[in-house]
Amino acid sequence: MDKRIKTQSQRDADLILRHTVLRRLDGGYVKRYHTRPELGDDQDVASHSWRATVLLHTLWPDASMNCLLHMMYHDVAEGELGDLPATTKWRHPALSKMMKELEEAAEADMGITFPISKEEKGKCDVADKLELVLHCHRLLKMGNNYARDVYVRGLNYIWQYEDQKWFEPVTNLLKQLDES
Repeated sequence: MDKRIKTQSQRDADLILRHTVLRRLDGGYVKRYHTRPELGDDQDVASHSWRATVLLHTLWPDASMNCLLHMMYHDVAEGELGDLPATTKWRHPALSKMMKELEEAAEADMGITFPISKEEKGKCDVADKLELVLHCHRLLKMGNNYARDVYVRGLNYIWQYEDQKWFEPVTNLLKQLDES
C-alpha cells in the first residue's frame, strides 16, 4: 500500500478538523453590545454563551443534551455574519428573516444544529435574555444607569413566557433579583 495516499488523506482530515474547530471558536470572539459600548463591559459571545448555558442548566437541570448544545452554540454563526443588533432586527423584519436563514445555513455548514422542541426553544430564549438581564443588572448595581433601558426591555421580553408551565424557576429568580 502506498503510504503517501494515506498520509495525504490524514492531512486533509486534519485540515478539515482544524478548519471546523477554528470556525466554531471564532464565534466566541465576537464582542457583544458593539452598538452600545457603554454596556459591553468587554463581554464576548463565548462568555455570554457560557453564562446562558449555566442559566439554562441551573433553572432546568433536566434539559436535554441537544438543548444544552443548542444554547452553547446559539451565537457561533456571528463569527461569520456579525452580531446584528436587536433594534435593527425589530426595525427591519426582512433583514432579520434573512439573517436567521443565513445563521441557520452557517450553523448547518459548521455541524452545530441540534434539534430541540418548542418548549426547549422557549427555555433557551429565556436563558439567553436572562443572561442579558443579569448582565445589565450587574452594570446597574455598579452605577451604570445606561443599562436601564436594555434591562427593562429584557425583563419585558422574558415575561412574555410567564404562562408557560416551565417558567416558575424564572419567576422565583426574578423576584429575588428585585429584592437585591
